[in-house]
Amino acid sequence: MTGPLGLGGVGFILLGLACLMVGLVFDGGFFGGLSIGAAIGFMVLGTYLVGASARRGSRAERDLQEREQWLPSRDSTTDRTDR
Repeated sequence: MTGPLGLGGVGFILLGLACLMVGLVFDGGFFGGLSIGAAIGFMVLGTYLVGASARRGSRAERDLQEREQWLPSRDSTTDRTDR
């Protein structure tokens, strides 16, 4: 799953880490606060994207298993001798 810039979740986390480093260089002030705020936002977005992609993968496997469970047995239609 990718975000609006074509980056995956890990890319947004790394972008947030870079913004945090820039924010620590500007000790206080407007640009320091802006950089640290952007770092928090990018890291939260990256974490959401990583979690959403992991959840989507497990949901697809679960759906496949549920579809296989309700299918009738293929040998039950022709081998019924108890009736």
